[in-house]
Formats: sequence, structure tokens, C-alpha cells
Amino acid sequence: MITIVLVDDHSILLTTLKIFLDSQEGISVAGTANDALRAVELIKTKNPDVVLLDISMPKISGIDLIPKIKKVSPNSKILILTMFEDKQYMQKVLDAGASGFLVKKAMDYDLVYAIRTVARGEIYIHPQLLEDFMANKNKASEDVLSREEALWNALSNREKEVMTGVAKGFTNKEIAEKHFLSEKTVATYRSRGMEKLGFENKSELIDLIFFKLKILKK
Repeated sequence: MITIVLVDDHSILLTTLKIFLDSQEGISVAGTANDALRAVELIKTKNPDVVLLDISMPKISGIDLIPKIKKVSPNSKILILTMFEDKQYMQKVLDAGASGFLVKKAMDYDLVYAIRTVARGEIYIHPQLLEDFMANKNKASEDVLSREEALWNALSNREKEVMTGVAKGFTNKEIAEKHFLSEKTVATYRSRGMEKLGFENKSELIDLIFFKLKILKK
């Protein structure tokens, strides 16, 4: 049985949702609240599997309420119910610790599925928003990689050779012998390269070269 606490400042909606969800197999509404203080106390007492939370609440927003809920009931999954089809809101609630984001206009046919999804420990994002959300995520990843590529390309060829040798686990002496350099010169290139990349340790260098820039060991 999935237990739920409903949090919304509209009494009629709360009543309607309670009647509807209580009629669904395997779902039980443990309580309802129409303000933040009542919500936190109720959730602390009931420790529900899922909290269905409106993002627009009086005095404190649903986003600001999320960490308070997680503090009193860490295992409760939070599903945001909102009128706003805004990717910025969606990112904020997910970053705050919510497990799902559902727009109210779609709750008549997606609500139960969304509840069951977050109750299983999965993330639910309304399908109409998911494509844009993933596109933004991919672009952000590409932007990060582009910055790292730009840093790598700012190194001289000698610095790249030395940095690759360091990442492969070679000593300064081994790198020096391979590239016909002195150990002191290798040490200089190594120090300069790490400074240009902004890295403090070897693990960051390994991550950049082997996993992000895909420079394979030879």
C-alpha cells in the first residue's frame, strides 16, 4: 500500500484528490494539509511514502518546503503538482530533492502513474517536458566538455605529451626518456600543464584525458 499526504492550499482540490486516490488500488491517503506548518507536522507524524505537493503555497513556496519535508521524513518521495510548465521550476524542484514534476492539466491521466513511479524510487517528469529537459541536460554536458577541450587545446604539444604520460602513471624519468627530455624539463611541463588546466591532483587529469577526451592508453 502506497501512503500519501496531499499538500495544496485549495480545499476543493484536496477533497477531490483524496476521493480519487483512495479509490485507486494500492493507494491510501494518510492525510491532507492546506498550509506549510500543518504539512510538515502531518508528514512528520505519518511518514508517508509519497507527498503530493503544490508548488504555489501561501507564505512559503513548495520549493522551499521540500528540504523541510525531507528533514522530518527523509524516506518520503515528493511529487510536485503545479500549473507551471516551466523547465526552470522543474530543475529547481529536482535539485531541491523532489522526485517528480507533474503539471495539473495532465493529472487526470498521469497522476496515478506518477505516484507509483516515484514510490518505486524513480524520477517522474511529465512527458511533454522530458524532451526539452533532456536536451538541456545534453547541451550542458556538451558545454562542459567544450570548456575542457578548450583548456586541453591551450596546452603546448610538449605539455600534452607530458600530461598524457603523467595520467598513464609514468614517472618523470620515464617520460623524460621517452621524449628525450631532462627530468627537470618534464617537471616544469608537468607543473605548468596542471596550472593551465586548473587541476590540483592526478585523478582530475586522468578523468579529463581517458574519460572525457577519450585519449586511450597505448
